[in-house]
Amino acid sequence: MKQEDFWMGDADFFAGMMSKVTDLSKNLYLLVTDLQKNQTFVPEKTAEFLGMEAGYSLNFYQKLTAHVHPYDIPEYEEAMGKRLKKEALSEPLYIRMGKENLDYMMGFSTDVLRKENREYLIVVLKNENALQEIDAQTDLYSQVKFEEHIKDYLATRRKVAVLEIEFDHMNDMNILYGTNYSEQMQREIGLRFIYMMDADTAVYRMNSSNFAFILRDADREEAEAYMEKIKDTLKENAYIDGHFFEFKIYASGLILDDYKGDISTVQSKLEYTLEKARERRSTGILFFNDLVLSYGGMDLDLMKIIHQSVLNHCDGFYVEYQPIVTSEDGKIMGAEALVRWKKEPYGAIPPGLFIDWLENDPSMYDLGNFVLEQALWDSKLFLQQNPDFFINVNVSAKQLERPDFCRVVLELLDKTEFPVRHLCLEITERCRSLPVSVINERMAVLRGYGIKFAMDDFGTGSSSSAMALEMLIDEIKIDMSFIRKILVNKKNKAIVKSMVDFANAANIKSCLEGVENKALEDYLRTVGATWFQGYYYSKPVGADELEILLSAKK
Repeated sequence: MKQEDFWMGDADFFAGMMSKVTDLSKNLYLLVTDLQKNQTFVPEKTAEFLGMEAGYSLNFYQKLTAHVHPYDIPEYEEAMGKRLKKEALSEPLYIRMGKENLDYMMGFSTDVLRKENREYLIVVLKNENALQEIDAQTDLYSQVKFEEHIKDYLATRRKVAVLEIEFDHMNDMNILYGTNYSEQMQREIGLRFIYMMDADTAVYRMNSSNFAFILRDADREEAEAYMEKIKDTLKENAYIDGHFFEFKIYASGLILDDYKGDISTVQSKLEYTLEKARERRSTGILFFNDLVLSYGGMDLDLMKIIHQSVLNHCDGFYVEYQPIVTSEDGKIMGAEALVRWKKEPYGAIPPGLFIDWLENDPSMYDLGNFVLEQALWDSKLFLQQNPDFFINVNVSAKQLERPDFCRVVLELLDKTEFPVRHLCLEITERCRSLPVSVINERMAVLRGYGIKFAMDDFGTGSSSSAMALEMLIDEIKIDMSFIRKILVNKKNKAIVKSMVDFANAANIKSCLEGVENKALEDYLRTVGATWFQGYYYSKPVGADELEILLSAKK
């Protein structure tokens, strides 16, 4: 077909316009198909992203199959077949594809444009993995831009002061007043902070509770002075939808001056210092260097080594398993996967010394995926001992907040050929910092494949009960702090009984943690829970030892 025929006599104008629209739309890629002739116009930018030829192509969507992830080809062929017939145009479609790496999650938006006696299928591909540099909620810079700027400053060895603040109780807003209130609050904060930016100062929205600031050529004294400006900006309470909100923040600071570290180390230091500021309920800014002086550097050196271990393909990390048994007869039916770290000359380091710290770090994403994959491989062996065996694996907020979380989980299940219905993912305490809508979105996708979800540490924290009402959970795990004194404390008995009754009424399972002796087991069997877990049955053990336990319990 001649190009003039494709555009009905206006080839240069329409082709140029389509190319300009594509170039101006970041992370969007346009395709236009003449449905009568099955010929597609592919702009330069789209062709470059897909690794295909630009211009006019016959049977383009058939050729595009070579750039689709193998697992998604059946869905892609069926969906595009419908769209080329002008069917299912508005149905959501997400396909993994790309040029060399086929792991880009692409969203397809389609519609039909009619001109005289011709019909054109308009396809807009959106790269769902691409993150925006400007936060849509607040109009501040995004975390992506923060990382980009820090990398630039590290490369040029420029002196900068980096601050990160966290709003206390911000994540409770969704639960107390709804997501609309929280979104209005974010816009209010963004409006106040946007006027604090100038040529030497930038402000970034890191997540729903945290914001960061970079001050160029600033020292500690200037950073402290800027912190006072932040406090002044937040001095006036917010009034939204009839509710007053008093801003209370915790702050961490780090001075970079000819700094030779990397972006992950910078983020780790900020998050760790912020955690300490929160623990101390500090009203001022806490600097990382102050922690080095107060701790003598020993703990921080060890944390740096453990952090480097994650970056080095999780070197030194391994997984142990604590059995989960039936409440009726103590038979092992599953286990919880627990991460451990051991490396000479440090020996085995208790997870309580590093997990909370790593939970704040971006590297937790890779560590969480490492634990999940190892647990799936090991659990295939456990299934040989007990065909009904299930494995519980903790997932972190750093995993859940990633758009590709569901895809990674499903790919690991495919890779290990582990049966989906035998996997239960545990939502940890730290995940409660994420909006419930984000957690439910991930849950809905994976539960559709048969994966189950449990809420860990149920009953602790101010929000767990409220979140249990909103989240798509299959199980609650009642924290051991309620179990330890249950034989001598009437309040504990009442609380545990009410939580188990809630689970039974909601038709979800319950697991009591911290069962450590026969007396506890005898009493807890009267409560009506589904599962027990604790040292009475076994401490966390390696895969080989759990296989022996499973064999002995047959």
